[in-house]
Amino acid sequence: MNASISNTQELKIFLEKAKVDKDYYSIYPDENFYFDTVCYICLKNKIWEIGTFERGLHHHVKQFSSEADACQAFLEEFYPETL
Repeated sequence: MNASISNTQELKIFLEKAKVDKDYYSIYPDENFYFDTVCYICLKNKIWEIGTFERGLHHHVKQFSSEADACQAFLEEFYPETL
């Protein structure tokens, strides 16, 4: 699958089509932190951020100035098998 994702809405659709279990990721503006470990992408103070949220703590946090770059990095970091 070749992905050219430019925003979080496209990212959600892409992951759904790839049949990735939505319980294990959180995509802005949703906050799906119901499991011990969740991969996330969010917007904080005009900066896009990806990382993992595990047992109440943020890990492996990376920041991006554009939504498209954050979405692409999210896929490459957490779901490379979908690309």
